[in-house]
Amino acid sequence: MTVLAHEVAAVPSEAATVTSAGQETAIASATAAVAGDVEAALALADHQPAGEAAVRLRDRLREHVRTLAVPAERYADLLPESREKDIASSTVRFARKVARDCGSDPAIALRLLAKSVAHLARNTDLLRRT
Repeated sequence: MTVLAHEVAAVPSEAATVTSAGQETAIASATAAVAGDVEAALALADHQPAGEAAVRLRDRLREHVRTLAVPAERYADLLPESREKDIASSTVRFARKVARDCGSDPAIALRLLAKSVAHLARNTDLLRRT
């Protein structure tokens, strides 16, 4: 499976504001789970987008969207009025829309959900760093 550099960069790294080893482990674990689900979704989209594993993965990606949309939206709200703020806000709206309904093509659904999660994770990481 090939992972592109921008996909890896889009996944949040450990937060600099961690205050305990337990929190650090939990963040690293959550980050790894999100990254793993994004990678798996992109691979399944190409090879087996309609199987039971893909259905469960789409459900997990929807949950990631629900979880990550809140801090990603906070990040967008903190930005000054700019194109960057518009893009960050639109990304959250689009991700929520995709999580509600991403169409009937399972491969497209996996790709849209995976990319949405990756972008939300990136913005969530940027919020942690501010």
